[in-house]
Amino acid sequence: MLKLGWMSTGRGETSLNLLRVVCKDIEQGKLDARISFVLCNRESGEAAQTDRFLGYVRSQGLSLVSESSSGYRAENPGPDWRVGFDRMLASRIEQFDVDLFFMAGYMLIVSDFLCTRYTMLNLHPALPDGPKGTWRDVMMELARTNAARTGAMVHLVTPDLDRGPTASYFSFSLESEPFASLRKSGDVGALAERIRAHEVRREFPLIITTLRALAAGDIVISERRAYDDGGRVLDGGRDLSMEVERVIAAERTPGT
Repeated sequence: MLKLGWMSTGRGETSLNLLRVVCKDIEQGKLDARISFVLCNRESGEAAQTDRFLGYVRSQGLSLVSESSSGYRAENPGPDWRVGFDRMLASRIEQFDVDLFFMAGYMLIVSDFLCTRYTMLNLHPALPDGPKGTWRDVMMELARTNAARTGAMVHLVTPDLDRGPTASYFSFSLESEPFASLRKSGDVGALAERIRAHEVRREFPLIITTLRALAAGDIVISERRAYDDGGRVLDGGRDLSMEVERVIAAERTPGT
């Protein structure tokens, strides 16, 4: 059984929906895992959407560690506040038995202390050799440069932001319709939006299929590298494009 530490700021509806999907997958026996605890860098009363997220966590009976990063920073000003905050978090979560952490809308860049102490995975909306930065930056760069392909990846969190070893990814062509027509029109903004819509539709399936692969031992994280079930290094990660499309197809089919 895969033991997960779930990290989220709970800032948006997407963070709540993703946690719901994962909990449902576990409950239905599709994912051999349990969430050992949920870590949130906000406390109750800081934001209405986060309060909804925290309420759902409590309703599921999940262990919750809730600490305000903004409150900590206000009380501990200075350049090293982030390290101090992460050290405090480490002391709060050391009691839990965890195989790895998944950052699901955790809107705080973790310090070197935390990401080198634990195995952490994060989603980035581009391929391993694709653009870095925020999703807006990524989509605009893809549109401006007429990239041939894109996708998203799940990667290990390292001190080098968005550049840790890749565990898994999916990809799709940007040379087919409707991307080709938008590219010819020269409307970079519309192309970026269409790329984002196609990519974001596949983010949840990528996360779910990656967690299933990790639980089944098809992807193994060891010594900050990803390996297949035969012990071979997954250079560039495991391609889960077909699995992602199967999940989407099943969601479109009534009764599945």
